[in-house]
Amino acid sequence: MNDYLVPRWGKRTALGIEPLEIEKWLQALRREKGLANPTLDKTRRVMSIVYKHSQRHGLIPRSEESNPLRFVRCKTTSDYEAIILTPEQAFTVLLSLKEPERTLTLLAAGTGLRISECLGLQWQDVDFTNQLIHVRRTWVHGHLGNPKTKASKAPVPLHSLLAESMMKWRAESPFSQPNNWVFPSFRLKGKKPRCANMLVEDYLRPAAVNAGVLAKDNPHRFGFHNLRHSLASYLVRTKIDPKTVQTLLRHSNVKTTLQLYAHSVSEDRLAAQGQALAAFLKPPPIGAVN
Repeated sequence: MNDYLVPRWGKRTALGIEPLEIEKWLQALRREKGLANPTLDKTRRVMSIVYKHSQRHGLIPRSEESNPLRFVRCKTTSDYEAIILTPEQAFTVLLSLKEPERTLTLLAAGTGLRISECLGLQWQDVDFTNQLIHVRRTWVHGHLGNPKTKASKAPVPLHSLLAESMMKWRAESPFSQPNNWVFPSFRLKGKKPRCANMLVEDYLRPAAVNAGVLAKDNPHRFGFHNLRHSLASYLVRTKIDPKTVQTLLRHSNVKTTLQLYAHSVSEDRLAAQGQALAAFLKPPPIGAVN
């Protein structure tokens, strides 16, 4: 609303805005701001909600034509293809990092937590006794927020291998009280969490380059979310029950897990193709009817 809708349409009369105007504006946001299709679609839907709210309260007519968003076309699927790390590549990335970036990356890679959820953690959210991480808040663009969905609020398992690293980091951190941030900003003396963009540009991306995962001049988007995609892909490839993967990633729908996050790697596709070709080219049994 504040970042996009109000600056562009705030001084326009609602009934004077045409569908094609909105479509051209969305296309411009894609070109100039680099917004992905799902974000543009969300922007369109939020704008439509404003019109529906106005209709509900009788501020504009309740006819279909009074809401121009009903006639605005917008792609809903992303053309973004995530870079998937193998466990070996993820390990190499970890070796290139120092603390606390190493523990932060291990946390994101092993749990599927979003970076905003990782940075929103306080030590009181990490239950070492019951092996759980409670997701109670997020840290996005310098502001505290709530978890993305109701499913996102579900606690995340804390395996002993991860717990060991987190306990070691807590012993080293100067901010280790229950209400302290797990990954605090040292520049701000622990008053706020770290900045996600800085962590990617200064630590994660260079580590990926050092590990050979990413070419130095590769403009492809790469960040902590790739670790979430990689975890889902690995678990599905290793025949973990999709429902378990969904629960671990805290998706509201298992379709999201399988359609958006469970990527197949080239070796899998090659093996699948080979299996099919072997079946196609297998001679029929002797005496089989044509």
